[in-house]
Amino acid sequence: MATMISMKRRYFCCLISAVLIAVLLSGIAVIRIHAAESVVIRSLNLKFTSQFGDQEILMPEITTTTADVSIQDTLWKRDIDKWKAAKQERVSVILTSSNMIFAETYNRTECKITGAKFVSAKALDNHTLEVKVDYTPVVKLGNTARAGWADSKKTKAVWDKVEFATGYQVALYADDKLKKRISVETNTADFSDLMDKNAVYYYEVKAIGFTADDRKYLKEGDYITSQDITMEYEGSTSGTWKGSSYVEEDGGKPRNSWKQILNDWYYFDGNGVRRTGWVQTGIRWYYLNPTDGKLLTGWQFVNGKWYYLNPTGGEMLTGWIQPQPGIWYYMNTDGSMASSTNIGGYQIGADGRWIQ
Repeated sequence: MATMISMKRRYFCCLISAVLIAVLLSGIAVIRIHAAESVVIRSLNLKFTSQFGDQEILMPEITTTTADVSIQDTLWKRDIDKWKAAKQERVSVILTSSNMIFAETYNRTECKITGAKFVSAKALDNHTLEVKVDYTPVVKLGNTARAGWADSKKTKAVWDKVEFATGYQVALYADDKLKKRISVETNTADFSDLMDKNAVYYYEVKAIGFTADDRKYLKEGDYITSQDITMEYEGSTSGTWKGSSYVEEDGGKPRNSWKQILNDWYYFDGNGVRRTGWVQTGIRWYYLNPTDGKLLTGWQFVNGKWYYLNPTGGEMLTGWIQPQPGIWYYMNTDGSMASSTNIGGYQIGADGRWIQ
């Protein structure tokens, strides 16, 4: 009797085990069936196509060719009216798929971005993916409204700024022949060292992207020919001084060029550092305040000698000069004032004046 009870118990245990195994196996089969029904998207793509008009920033066209994937929404970090040309803007592109599921994350190889820079790609749920991208707007630069001269001698070119432009290309002509073509970061250029002969001079200027990277996103404008007019050059007020360098609002620095800041002129070297003391540009010499670098004009006493700097352009003068009606001085070839001497038969007094 005991043996039969024991056998029955073993029978029931085996039966229960068999049922449990069957249930587990059927569950695995169900899981496999469901997994087979939803295919994981292993790779995808997004393409940003820039749209641009004259001096106008437009939204890019965003498309994807990934099967069963569509763009549900685009969420820009900043409104388009706050965008700047050639400056990155962050966007979240929301993708959806009805029949397939997204992986938890994707790297830049698995999520290929054309026309912008990949940042991240993360699934919000099985059928929704958020792709973060940095896009740089492209713009066609306009043309300057006016181009003329900042001084009566017409040696310093000045023109109206063009929105979004980070630089300008300027071509100087003498008697309709190209003299020199230069690129500058400011809306002024000093041609005094190039105007070395009696000729009819004029220049052409167009807005450009100053650096190679800028030129990827800033399409150059058209050349505008200068007019025979004298324009008031408004000194920069939007930048800030950082040590001996002046940084514009867009991050650029004046280099190898003159720049008027407020009402004063400064000269910056190739590294964008403000110069002081004597500086030569072309064939002309200028004297900049040893303390703050401001261009000085008129009579200046430097290292025990008197010099006369053109009140209009600031260049050092040599030879006979007449600062006041009827009063003559002779400036040596190094610019220093002659005194107590005879120049070509003319007697010079101790104060430097010609004794008449």
